[in-house]
Amino acid sequence: MPRLHSRRVTLLTTALCCLTATGCQSPYHSDRGALFGGVTGAGVGALVGNAVGNTAAGALIGGGVGAVTGAAIGQGMDEVEARNRAAIAAHMGRPVNQGATSIEDVIAMQRAGVAEELISGHVRYNGMARPLTPQDLITLQSSGVPVSVIQTMQSPPQPPVQRAAATTPVLVEERVYGAPVYPYPVYYPPPSVGWGFSVCN
Repeated sequence: MPRLHSRRVTLLTTALCCLTATGCQSPYHSDRGALFGGVTGAGVGALVGNAVGNTAAGALIGGGVGAVTGAAIGQGMDEVEARNRAAIAAHMGRPVNQGATSIEDVIAMQRAGVAEELISGHVRYNGMARPLTPQDLITLQSSGVPVSVIQTMQSPPQPPVQRAAATTPVLVEERVYGAPVYPYPVYYPPPSVGWGFSVCN
């Protein structure tokens, strides 16, 4: 039984590592949220399940709840990004490319009357295609791009979120021993000593 349990844990850990490696590459927040929520929920569920005596069920329930919750939160973030992209596209009169922002994109958004906060948010989320040169700064300033947007463009890009590889869970096997078995004492009656009288005729 312990060997079968060990194989299941190894298989589950390998599957989680593979999912972590592939899920972190997704450009969508909902995918990454589902993965992070699922892994975190499975870990917490396993701990709670271990406390009540059923680790596997706790991990499955926790993983499912975590994945659904993480996907819902990530989907909300994706929707916010899509609304921002749609608002910028409506002001510019053309679709906004997904990916790194170019200087020409920023100037076009400024000329189209897109709000500073939307431009800065777009730059923060997508990053810049390349670092700004002094000539770029002059071009941006002469094009009327606000200083706050230029500062956002100069900010270092946010480092990609790197999740630590899932570690192998520590399993603690509790040995359950029954009550000690003592042989019941066998009662032998003591040898009896008797006195008697007999009368014969």
